Amino acid sequence: MLARGKPFQAALCRFAGGHSQHAAKWQPTGFQRRSYSQRLDEDDSVLETEWKRQLMSWKTLGLFTIPVIAFGLGTWQAQRLKWKMELLDDVNDRMHRPPIPLPLRVSASEIARNEFRRVLVHGVFDHAAEVLVGPRAMEGEPGFIVVTPLVREDGSRVLVNRGWIRRELKDPKSRPESQLDEPVTVVAFVRRAPRDNAFTPTSDPQSSEWFSIDVPRMAARANAQEVLLDAIHPESATSVLHDARYGIPIGTPLQVDIRNNHLQYMITWYGLGVFTSAMLIYSLRKPLTAAARIRRMRDRAGRFL
Repeated sequence: MLARGKPFQAALCRFAGGHSQHAAKWQPTGFQRRSYSQRLDEDDSVLETEWKRQLMSWKTLGLFTIPVIAFGLGTWQAQRLKWKMELLDDVNDRMHRPPIPLPLRVSASEIARNEFRRVLVHGVFDHAAEVLVGPRAMEGEPGFIVVTPLVREDGSRVLVNRGWIRRELKDPKSRPESQLDEPVTVVAFVRRAPRDNAFTPTSDPQSSEWFSIDVPRMAARANAQEVLLDAIHPESATSVLHDARYGIPIGTPLQVDIRNNHLQYMITWYGLGVFTSAMLIYSLRKPLTAAARIRRMRDRAGRFL
């Protein structure tokens, strides 16, 4: 047993000695020599470098312009709201002043200065020069706007927007009650020429197709002053129903509703600015360090244990 054991022990010693020689030759690499904290610091350095690169990117610049533009438009709408409120106060004051006689000659500056002022004008309608503008809808029903020159006592003419009629009463012969030749006194608002939008077709006076109230062309066609008056209709449901039935134009109500959406637009733009600013701040927040992430993971794990 001993004789057989000595060679085995010798072989075992040679095997162990060989491994000890290899163990003596082994040296840890640079990565293995680094401490755990050093490796965490290097990871943090990479994250911070990437975060700084993201701050200086074109994507960040593009995201930054969105809230700037939104806040700029919101401020512009706030200024427009202030202007519109002052305009509405001025218009409301003019509308509630007593009506005054319209001068025989009216300049463009007087029209701009007295828009929505009530005036009295006396004369006879020239129904032969009547113009239908449209189509125009009133409470969902199609129809037309009737613009008729009014011949005054001195022979001068002004354009009067008499109001809306139903489409089936387009032919003047179908509405004789609106074609009276006797003198009338009209109470109306002074109005400036309305502006066409990009979607309004071009009117064709030769074929009597008018898609908008083109004051200069209508005045030239009727040999009238470039003065537009919106006839005021009595505020009575009975009169409206009667006039709509018999083709008497339904004019402008005494209380004109001027649209004012600037407050809504201002809130929308400022809200978009706040929302996009919050998104920008969240997307560009500085990343947590590795130690902070570990502490957070430990805290979360502790809540479940």
